[in-house]
Amino acid sequence: MNYNSKTLLDVKFSKNVKGYDALEVDQTLDQVIEDYVNYEKKAIQDQKTIDNLTTEINKAKQKAREDKIEIEKLRHQVEAIPDSPEVNRDNIKYLQRISVLEKALYKKGVDPKKL
Repeated sequence: MNYNSKTLLDVKFSKNVKGYDALEVDQTLDQVIEDYVNYEKKAIQDQKTIDNLTTEINKAKQKAREDKIEIEKLRHQVEAIPDSPEVNRDNIKYLQRISVLEKALYKKGVDPKKL
């Protein structure tokens, strides 16, 4: 960047017969225009980054909601298992498999509870 607010305020131009030196003024304005172009490019780039991050946040929130629903389903299934010494890893695997199958049915628009 060529200028910031302080350096731009402190710019002094040489005087000639008709006022300020036109070449100096033009060169300074060219540099200011260059700064504006760079600021605009940076603003556009930053906005794209913000939009991408906002999209990622929304996807993460949706995934969190879906995960919360899935956790609740699994919690209800686990609570339905009677406490007994026969409960083992196989039962948990079966519940996970049932959950996957139920999820597939929900995606196809079928409510597994109505089967």
